Amino acid sequence: MIPDERYEKVQRQLEFLADQQAQFFASIQAHQVEIERHTEQIGELRDFLLKSARAMDNFARQTNGQFTRVAETQMRTEERFRETDKRFRETDERFDARIKRLDVRLNVLIDVVERHFSDPDRPRSS
Repeated sequence: MIPDERYEKVQRQLEFLADQQAQFFASIQAHQVEIERHTEQIGELRDFLLKSARAMDNFARQTNGQFTRVAETQMRTEERFRETDKRFRETDERFDARIKRLDVRLNVLIDVVERHFSDPDRPRSS
């Protein structure tokens, strides 16, 4: 190869390398822009996830508080029902005792009336 040919060959190789380097640099710049955009998106996603996590935490706390209040109300209601049942039983017992006393008194009255009307010496009204 003659020196001019060698020079042209080297020149073509240098131009090829310069083109490749320029394309590589342009590609790197495009990737850098894409990396910056992805970095922003990741930051937005992080913010969204944090807000979502806070919202879910608040919801869980509220729901837990509501369940706690419902459970406490249910316990109070059950206690009131137990107290009401107890009062009904006590009232039933008092009524049963009164009915027994009334039965005894009615039986006594019936005996008195029967003796009075069945007494042969009783004066009869005309």
